[in-house]
Amino acid sequence: MGAFTVWDSIVLVVYVLGIAWVGARFGKSQATTQDYFLGGRRIPGWAIGLSVMATQASAITFIGAPGWGFEGGLERLVTFINVPLAMAVLIVVLVPIFHRAGIYSIYELLERRFGPLTRSLAALLFLIARGLATGVVLYAPALVLSVVTGWSVDLTIVLMAVIAVGYTVLGGISAVIWTDVIQMFVLWLGAILSMLLMVSSLPGGWSDVFAFGAAHGMFDTFDLSLDPSVTYSLWAGLIGGVVMHVAYFGTDQSQIQRVLTSPSIAEGQRSLLIGGYLLVPQMLLFLFIGVMLAAYYQQHGLTPPENLNELFPRYVVEAFPVGITGLVIAGVFAAAMSSLDSALNSLSAVSVRDFYARFVRPDADEGHYLKASRWATVFWGLYATLFAFFAGNLGPVIEAVNRIGSWFYGALLGVFLLAVLSRRSNGRGAVAGMLLGMAAVWAASHLGISWLYQNAVGLGVSLAVGYAVSLSAPAPRPEQLADVTLEETAPDMQALLRRRSAAATPLGRDARVTRARCLGLLVWFVISLLALGGLQLWAHAHG
Repeated sequence: MGAFTVWDSIVLVVYVLGIAWVGARFGKSQATTQDYFLGGRRIPGWAIGLSVMATQASAITFIGAPGWGFEGGLERLVTFINVPLAMAVLIVVLVPIFHRAGIYSIYELLERRFGPLTRSLAALLFLIARGLATGVVLYAPALVLSVVTGWSVDLTIVLMAVIAVGYTVLGGISAVIWTDVIQMFVLWLGAILSMLLMVSSLPGGWSDVFAFGAAHGMFDTFDLSLDPSVTYSLWAGLIGGVVMHVAYFGTDQSQIQRVLTSPSIAEGQRSLLIGGYLLVPQMLLFLFIGVMLAAYYQQHGLTPPENLNELFPRYVVEAFPVGITGLVIAGVFAAAMSSLDSALNSLSAVSVRDFYARFVRPDADEGHYLKASRWATVFWGLYATLFAFFAGNLGPVIEAVNRIGSWFYGALLGVFLLAVLSRRSNGRGAVAGMLLGMAAVWAASHLGISWLYQNAVGLGVSLAVGYAVSLSAPAPRPEQLADVTLEETAPDMQALLRRRSAAATPLGRDARVTRARCLGLLVWFVISLLALGGLQLWAHAHG
């Protein structure tokens, strides 16, 4: 105990080599770009859902969330409490349209509806935002892991990058999803083992944890403040958080591309259903580890590290048995690679489908595009690695990179909603709405408004400006609306949203299943609110 031993290193190396082997095996089945980017559209929904979960449990979350819990208890859970609502919106509105469209990149849909300029602009913004963020995904865990393992930061970056790039290049999205499934279980196992070993080190066990949490306000999840500058208020989570998660899961290629690998709309919806039920408990798990660490540090009179991101890994190395330490640190590697692999595959998809195949080699065969896709993955892997090498010297730029998503997602969601819900909107309005929506978010960020609300600002301005400007140009042609709007592509879903007359067609089986799923998510959302509210009331009564 007390150091990262040779045996821990062996456990870690065996794990990452095993993941690389599993991922590489999928390379034999990659014959076309559909195989590479969409897994032949035959991946089951449960596997896609677990892959999405693994990506959300990124190394930044695996390392950072315990630090958040240590510092502020469960307050940041309001950022995620809205996920069931967001998933319900996606299941009804966007998944049927994206899946029926038969697309590889979701930005292809924008060209069908609004023209090539809208598609190119949205795809370019994605490449900028996701490309920069991928470098941070590599650097942040490498910095912490270097402290606890004794390895250099650069070595850790290279190790994670080479493994993730290698199996993603060979196996494509299938390798990404199936390795993520394995890594999801390693993540959960590491987190659960950590909780059990941690609670066994406290004299009073769980009683000490709950007593400490109640006495120090660690279970105060809901702040009812209406002040828009308060980041972690309940209203910021319910309003801004819903918009943020609908936008992130519905308009970010790295997320929605996995849904497109499913064989049917129902399977795609099932994948989001898993996230809707499990993402909140997953975040609660990591935040609660932070609360437990706070109780442990107080009872033992310890001083936490200056960088709270080091808190959990340091504890693991110092307190856990040999071998178990290696397994938990492998969980950190798993979290980092599960975020990196999905980003690389999606960046490659957008680079090839939205730019290379349109502007460089529009008439090439499938074999050429498959090679180009693999080289694009290598390029983005090198880009992320080089960015990670220099990230430590960029200072405030890292924070700015993490804010780019909030500038982009709300405005882009507005454009997609104009595309699928409005028959009058057009390309001129879409571009104007996207640009002014982003400008509005930038302005809001300088007014002290919480970043959670900023996505809602971007959405509102994008919708309003996009529709208003559309009225100044001719209405779209009928062929631009075919297979794009909700009414055209998903009549059952449209009926689910609103019955237009007494003679409306009865809901089909798919719509009934969708309605049941959405009602289930709504019930789960209410149960989550009541449970967390009850915990907060209990803590106030016993604090």
